[in-house]
Amino acid sequence: MLDHIDITVKDLNQSKKFYKELLSVLGINEFSEDVYGVKFYDKKDYIWIGQGIPKRFHFAFSAQDKKQVDDFYQLALEVGGKSIGEPESQKDDYYSCYILDLDGYLLEAVYRNKD
Repeated sequence: MLDHIDITVKDLNQSKKFYKELLSVLGINEFSEDVYGVKFYDKKDYIWIGQGIPKRFHFAFSAQDKKQVDDFYQLALEVGGKSIGEPESQKDDYYSCYILDLDGYLLEAVYRNKD
């Protein structure tokens, strides 16, 4: 269902410590860092935490194929969503679109070609 989630926090170092300890209980011990934030991951799913205000939430939903991404995009526009990224390939194996929902939350539908 969910592919990944992005959030922003007030104190990145404090949240990194919190999530590192908390997620280890679930067996999620892998993480990577860059100048933008920290990514905790388990196989292909991940949560990304970065510092920033206002708080940002980004929900990426897994699609079964490119058509499902296209359908998600079209329906989102029909029911009041706002496009901030039409369906397109970002990498050879990553096809997605970006929508803001009615409250401004970032929604993404993503198809990952595993061939």
